[in-house]
Amino acid sequence: LTKEMRYYPLGLFFTAVVDPVFDLSAYSFAAQSIIAPCAGMVVVWNVLLAPYTLQEKLTASRLIGAVLVCIGTVIMGLCGNHDEVDRTVAEYIALFSRPAAIIYYALFTLYCSAMTYVILRKGRFASSFAQVALGGSFAGNMFTTKAVVEMLKCVAFNGDDATSGCTHNPFLTIFPYLFIAISLTLACVSLYMLAVGLRTFEALYMITVFEGFMIISGAISGNIVLNEKAGQPTEILWAYFASICIILVGLGVLCRGEHRNRQHAHDSMLDAVEMDDAGKEQFSALSSTTPSGPDGRRDSGGEPPGSAASSASGESNGHAQHIA
Repeated sequence: LTKEMRYYPLGLFFTAVVDPVFDLSAYSFAAQSIIAPCAGMVVVWNVLLAPYTLQEKLTASRLIGAVLVCIGTVIMGLCGNHDEVDRTVAEYIALFSRPAAIIYYALFTLYCSAMTYVILRKGRFASSFAQVALGGSFAGNMFTTKAVVEMLKCVAFNGDDATSGCTHNPFLTIFPYLFIAISLTLACVSLYMLAVGLRTFEALYMITVFEGFMIISGAISGNIVLNEKAGQPTEILWAYFASICIILVGLGVLCRGEHRNRQHAHDSMLDAVEMDDAGKEQFSALSSTTPSGPDGRRDSGGEPPGSAASSASGESNGHAQHIA
């Protein structure tokens, strides 16, 4: 954003090293539907710091959208499943192959296809929004990361705690490595999409969209694919659903405000161009009324024939002839 190359290694270090380490450790303590809302803190810090670090303007729509996203994430964190369940590789495979999970994969594939169409065929504003939203959705589908972390934990506790350990080492099978490959691919693609979006629009807009869709995607996939909604009271599930709606409303307010601001900037630019064109037309009109000299060039003084200068010149010539 600042075009300063010295910031790139620092940003890459925090994004690709520090952030994943804390994410992995968090997945070992809580359910995915609880971890996902914690990403809302990124929106909070972005709103607080971007106006000072990046000199970005905190508009009303950006502030309202960020506040709604934060409110939705707080409700989501309070109403999510706080029970941690240890599973074996076979149990995770069974979860990932349930009919509900397969339906989710199919719907997510359709969603990705629709977003890809918008990215390729629509205008710059819609394309950038769809690209960052899709990147956030990829980042939220971290149920494979959750599975790998749980497998690592069961291996670490193997032999020390009969309730936490696992009877067979899951890393002697192919599935943990497949899950790791999927997680790394989704993480890299999502970061790349966010980086491309930040080249076009400001961080206050792009990061809020990215984190909002990441939260929603993580909440939905955690409850459907990992079945973390099981055993939750109906009113808690409705409150959780309401929190997702609040986040969507916040994203809608944000996008509408950004579109209005861009339209206003575009109209102002057109007005400036029209005024410039009008000034050029007036200059051309004035130039066309300026007479030409005998050699076809414009008279530099802009004096028409018969002016005071011409009269003075004629009088001087006549006086000289009279003396002669």
